[in-house]
Amino acid sequence: MPLLMVMALVACAPAPAPSPAPALKPEPDAQPASREPTAPPTAESQWVTEDPPALAGLRKDMPADVSDFIRRAVVCNHWAGEEPYDDDRRAQINAAVSSLRCRELDADQATLRKQYAGQNEILRRINQSRRTPL
Repeated sequence: MPLLMVMALVACAPAPAPSPAPALKPEPDAQPASREPTAPPTAESQWVTEDPPALAGLRKDMPADVSDFIRRAVVCNHWAGEEPYDDDRRAQINAAVSSLRCRELDADQATLRKQYAGQNEILRRINQSRRTPL
């Protein structure tokens, strides 16, 4: 059979059917994926996932309420310095400031200063957090 005839027959022949993909078996201990909606990330968690060294140093060995305040204050310092260059950015900044309760820092700081009066290291770190940028 001439070569051209063989090539023509091959070109006209139907393509073989693809073999079916093997079925995936779930892992024996695998849990089905949750269909529950997740909460949207907060402004704080969305942008800061790990404490930078300066922030980690301020929070180290502090009571939980003071540590939380320090983190809030430092992240608020960051947002206070952001430029609202368009409407979307302005909305993002406002959402972060609201979520972090940045406008309440003065009152929260006063409460902590009363609670920890006489504990100089805690008071020093609270004060320093208000001046520390991210």
